[in-house]
Amino acid sequence: MSRIGGSATGRVPFPEKVAYSTGDLAFNLVYVATGTYLMFFYTEVVGIPAATVGTMFLVARLLDGVWDLAVGVLMEKLTSRFGKARPWLLFLAVPYGVSAALLFSAPDLGETGKIVYAFATYMLSGVVIYTAMNIPYGALSALMTEDSGERGLLSTFRMVGAYVGTLIVAALTMPLVDAFGGGAGAWTLTFSLYGGLAVVLFSIVFVFCKERIGSHRAPDEAGSSDAATPAVAAGRPFTTREGLASLLRNKYWLQLTLLGILLLSAYGLVGVYPYYAQYALGDENLATMLFTFRTIVEFAGVFLAIPLVRRIGKRNISLLGCAAMVVGQLVIATAPTALPVVLTGLSIGGVGVGSMFAVLFGMVADTIEYEEWRSGIRAEGLVFAGATIGQKIGGALGGVAIGWMLGFGGFREGGGANQPASALGAIDFVFIWLPLIFAIAMAAVLAFYHLDKEHPQILADLRKRRAESVSPAPEGAA
Repeated sequence: MSRIGGSATGRVPFPEKVAYSTGDLAFNLVYVATGTYLMFFYTEVVGIPAATVGTMFLVARLLDGVWDLAVGVLMEKLTSRFGKARPWLLFLAVPYGVSAALLFSAPDLGETGKIVYAFATYMLSGVVIYTAMNIPYGALSALMTEDSGERGLLSTFRMVGAYVGTLIVAALTMPLVDAFGGGAGAWTLTFSLYGGLAVVLFSIVFVFCKERIGSHRAPDEAGSSDAATPAVAAGRPFTTREGLASLLRNKYWLQLTLLGILLLSAYGLVGVYPYYAQYALGDENLATMLFTFRTIVEFAGVFLAIPLVRRIGKRNISLLGCAAMVVGQLVIATAPTALPVVLTGLSIGGVGVGSMFAVLFGMVADTIEYEEWRSGIRAEGLVFAGATIGQKIGGALGGVAIGWMLGFGGFREGGGANQPASALGAIDFVFIWLPLIFAIAMAAVLAFYHLDKEHPQILADLRKRRAESVSPAPEGAA
């Protein structure tokens, strides 16, 4: 049971916001390490061919999209006395921690066996358990409060936790591996520590975050529940098919799904940093510095967004973020081979990206009330599952765009400095101009997004409906 107060329509207490932020810190201890070190671990420590690892990641991505939707559906069907989202964090915290250690382990199973083991543990940790916790965690912010400004702040606190986790992984992973003696066993011990810490952090979220918003499911989908009556009853009964069909008619959810695809696609372009460092800046070792610097300034962007959420709204913060991205890329274009200029441009654009990440999940949460107001259906799980699919598509598209552009430019793998001018031009385009194009496209999407202004009236209408639905019948009525 939560030990922090607050109300469905009021502000979430500061300690509860901090508790909520620890969830993304826990996720990123493993998620960021997976994206940063897992390929290296599989190829250099376990000895799996790189092409096989790439195929494994692709297949897992495809299955992950299906599992996202399945988790969203299950969230609408299942509940417990602990609520709708928090139970997933409670019951899967320990499996998540254990799976982190299994993911970075290398038992001697032979050539085929180690590939099967790697794929199985990657699916377990990076797809099945991660998704089954991450979607409910995202939906939890919509269940904690209906206040749009508070959701924006919860989203910023969440991203603070995410970037803290990223910095921990960047700063400590290799030193811990070295301290434990190197080799496969050292990687397992390191991620056993990360996994154990993640269990503690998820427990903090479960204990101190409170679900204040209730929802209904159709009788054929409700399942059993021993949940206490929620503080705010919301939504009407619906079937899964009806919920999915209605969601696809939610204009604001569709806009934010597209925004997520574009934002994650732009973010995924950081994969071009090693190429740009080597071929434009003349030192491939600068790639790590560029990525670390970008992470720090994005972190700063999250903090800058916090005081602006209630003053100018999440949409306007996002528009300013798009403008910062455009300005940053134009700064780089003025002297693309000068490191100080490149860092200046990255700092401006990075603050913009960080501020957009800070409010994105809060904007997604607001579409839940819009859908309830529009159709009577409230489906937190489906809303966040669908948005997550879009963001994962965006993350994949960023990497695909790099490969396509380099291939189109005639990049020669292993060619060293002997690259055609077209390949160098493709690298410049991906690093300088493609993020700018994505930023302009995001601004165009946001031009049609007006939910920040409409949300207060939508909430007022919903509260009136709910009050009328529970009002006692007039005296003498049949």
